[in-house]
Amino acid sequence: MEKNDSVTIEARDIITRQSDESISRNFFVEFGGPAYGVASIGYDQRFRPKSVFGFRVGFSIIYGSTNDEFGWFGAWDGGPCRYVDFNGVTLPLEVNAILGKRASKLELGIGVTPCILERHEEKYLGYYPDRNEPVVKDGTRLNIFGTFNVGYRLQRKSGFFLRAGLTFMEGSLKSAPFDGMTLLPYLSLGYTIR
Repeated sequence: MEKNDSVTIEARDIITRQSDESISRNFFVEFGGPAYGVASIGYDQRFRPKSVFGFRVGFSIIYGSTNDEFGWFGAWDGGPCRYVDFNGVTLPLEVNAILGKRASKLELGIGVTPCILERHEEKYLGYYPDRNEPVVKDGTRLNIFGTFNVGYRLQRKSGFFLRAGLTFMEGSLKSAPFDGMTLLPYLSLGYTIR
C-alpha cells in the first residue's frame, strides 16, 4: 500500500469518527400531535452524541372551539357547561427517549404545550333548556396542557427523518383549549443533519 492510500484511509476514518460523535439535529413538519394544530414545524436533537435522551420544540398556529356540555353525566345534570372558541399559537416542549440500535426505533416523550390563545368563553348554569344567561369571558391569556407521546421513529445518521404515533394530552378548559384527556395521532416528516 502506498503512502497516499494510507493517508486517505486515515482521513476517512477521522471523518467517520467525527460524524459518529456529532449530535443529530432533526428539522420537521408535523401533522397532528402535541402542537394541537393541523400542522406545525419542529426541531429535535439528542442531548449528547449517541444519547438515548433528547428534546424537541415546535411552533403552530391553532384555532377551533370546544365544549364540556357532555361530561360524565351529560347536559342534563344541571352542572355548568362551558363553550370555548379560541385561536392563537402553541409551543410544544418535550423531553424524549429513542430506544433501539437500528434506524427503526421506539420513541417515548413527555412534555407540556404552552399556548397563547385569544379565547371567547361562555359558561352556563342550570338545567337545560332553562339555563341562566351565560357568563361570558373574552381575552388573551396563557394556556397550558400536558402531553405524552409514544410512537415509531425512523432515525438515520443523516437524511430523511420520520416519526409516527399517538399523543395523549391532558387539559382543563380552565387552562387549556380542551377538557379532559384527548388522543391525537401524529406524523412528522423531516431531515436530519449532523
